[in-house]
This record gives sequence, structure tokens and C-alpha cells, in this order.
Amino acid sequence: MPATLVIVALLVLWQLAVDLLHVKEYILPSPWSALKALDRPTYRWPANFLTTLYAVLGAFVLSAILGIALAILIVWHRLLLRTIMPVLVLFNTLPKIALAPLFILWLGYGIWPNIVIGTTIAFFPMVVNTAIGLASAEPEILDLVRSLRATRWQVFAKIRFPNALPYIFAGLKLNATMSVTGAIVGEFVASELGLGALIISAGVTLETQSIFASLMLISLLGLALYGLVVLAEQFVAPWAQREDAQT
Repeated sequence: MPATLVIVALLVLWQLAVDLLHVKEYILPSPWSALKALDRPTYRWPANFLTTLYAVLGAFVLSAILGIALAILIVWHRLLLRTIMPVLVLFNTLPKIALAPLFILWLGYGIWPNIVIGTTIAFFPMVVNTAIGLASAEPEILDLVRSLRATRWQVFAKIRFPNALPYIFAGLKLNATMSVTGAIVGEFVASELGLGALIISAGVTLETQSIFASLMLISLLGLALYGLVVLAEQFVAPWAQREDAQT
């Protein structure tokens, strides 16, 4: 509720500032003007929104699966931690937008380059958070279960993975926002549909209302995906939220 009130207050101040200062719409449209742009069929809102939605969901799911799987391999085999992690760090330092032309060359135009770009942006925090969670199980508990002759798989399933759940959901929260960013970056580079492509075309024709309307939809999409992750965390790992509240 406090965050909602702050957002509403900012929108009201934005609307009043534009009206009182008589700011031209092509420079800064009012929130109401941006909302009215959503009613214009020429912008093909359903098709553009669904294209971005599919790209975001694809990047989110793919980066989550790859990130968790790679983190498990890294923690399971210590040698991979010393060999793969430096490569991941090196890859993460590369500007992903510079890789976009390569993905387009390899995959062609369409939704797949956007999904791959979103995945490359979002999966590194997923790997790091999951690996930290798997490796941070308390040594005393690990020694106890090993003294009881627990197998390596039992240690992982009963100790390491439950301990890593709060870290995994922290990575998923980052993933939820970064997947949106990655998908939009992909649409900026080369895409005929999607909210990112609409922003590029609207910027050329100075249709600022549609740019802000697209930004509103992108923000709502990221917020909804983040909210779904938080809701899933309440059911799967409620103790993680209690720990956050205590800290």
C-alpha cells in the first residue's frame, strides 16, 4: 500500500506539472495522454504486447533452468567451479547488445534472438545465487549427515537444495526484471513486433505518447512476473520471507 500511494502521488504530480507548465506532448506527454494512446488500434497493442510477453517468459524460464542446472554442476564438481566460473564472469562482462547481431545472424529474425539475448542477460545472477545457496549449507549439519552415512545425493536433496531455496528465489526475482530488460534489448536491435520495436518506431516519428504507454506496459509486465515469483516463494519457501522480515 505505501508503494502504491507513492506511485499514485508521482503520477498526479506528473499530470499537474505537464498541465500547469504546458509542456508539449512530443517532449513529455501526461500520464492520461499515454493511457489514451493504449486505445489506438494503429499501434497493434495486443500483438506487440503478446510478442514481448512470449520473449520475456521464454527468457525467464530458459535462464532459470540453465542457471540452476549450471549451479548444481559447479557445486557438485569443484573442478568446474575453478574452470567454468571464470568463463561465466568473462562472458558476463561482454555487452550483450554487442552480441545481438550474432544471435540474429545465427537464429534469424523473430522471437528466438530476443529470448536468447534475455537469457544471456538474466542467467548469470541465477547461477551465482543458486551456487552460493548450495555451497553455504552449515558444515556442522553436513558433518552430521555424513556421519550417518548419507549418500551424496541425500545430502544434496535433504540439506543443500532446501538451504539454497531462498537464494534461488532471490535469483528468480532478479531474473524476473532482467528478463524483461533483455527481451526489450533484443527487440530494440531487430524486431518487427514487440513493445521494444514499437518504442523505436515511435521515437522516429516523435509519437511520445505511445513510447510512454509502452513503458507502462513493460513496467506492469515486469511487476507481474516479479509478483508471481514472490507468490511462489510464499508457498515453496515461506521461511525465506520470514528471515527477510527479521533482517
